[in-house]
Amino acid sequence: MIWHHIEKGHGRPLILLHGIGMNSEAWAPVMDRLAVQRRVIAFDIPGFGQTPGIEGREPGSEAMVESLGQSLRKMGIDEPVDMVGNSLGGRIMLDAAAEGLARSVVGISPAGLWRETGPGHLEPLFGAMRKAYQVAPGLTDQLLKTSVGRTLIMAGAVSARGWKMPARDAIRSARMFAQSHHFDAVFDAFRPPFARAAEVSVPCTIAFGDLDMVFPLGTRDRSRAPAHTHWVRLPGCGHVPMWDAPGLVSHVILRGTH
Repeated sequence: MIWHHIEKGHGRPLILLHGIGMNSEAWAPVMDRLAVQRRVIAFDIPGFGQTPGIEGREPGSEAMVESLGQSLRKMGIDEPVDMVGNSLGGRIMLDAAAEGLARSVVGISPAGLWRETGPGHLEPLFGAMRKAYQVAPGLTDQLLKTSVGRTLIMAGAVSARGWKMPARDAIRSARMFAQSHHFDAVFDAFRPPFARAAEVSVPCTIAFGDLDMVFPLGTRDRSRAPAHTHWVRLPGCGHVPMWDAPGLVSHVILRGTH
């Protein structure tokens, strides 16, 4: 199986992996900027978007990385490749680097840097967000059509500047986040922290928005990341900063994967 993907540009491949409950469209704000210099491939992670879920085994890091490697080889990408991941995608990217699939990695608010098994606030936060849409989808859609509504609703887990998101994208993101049938299984599979930092030898950049409410400071244990990691602060940005500051995020990505 080749993961469903959006592709733009030419040059050395640059792989983009989105967060839980989202899809490749999460990278829309930066795709054109990146494609000026690179062949950009934004995947739908299994279980989200148009890529089917992984069947018959736990949808954790081992299965995800194995499936990603198969997709890349079927696309003719046989050498280590530059990878970028947001949230869950950042965790998968780190695991892929530990397996030798990456040439360089850039994590945008990556998951898995917590000390123990998953920060306790995530399950109630995500559960409340999903339930709110499931109970009142029509009302949520109407709120997301307004800049004030997008600002309030997206502040919790997506954008610190929700008014910048087009209504269509905000509604699509909210629906996908709430309706994914694979959400809980993937969430549970990635509760354990990343524990293979010593196996990542390629260049590594990790960036967090200073307004990230999903992974606040207490969830960013630097000892979980490779010792040589370059850390970047994204001022005024939330957990999914591609909408907040597309120019800055593009710069961080291109610099970290040059």
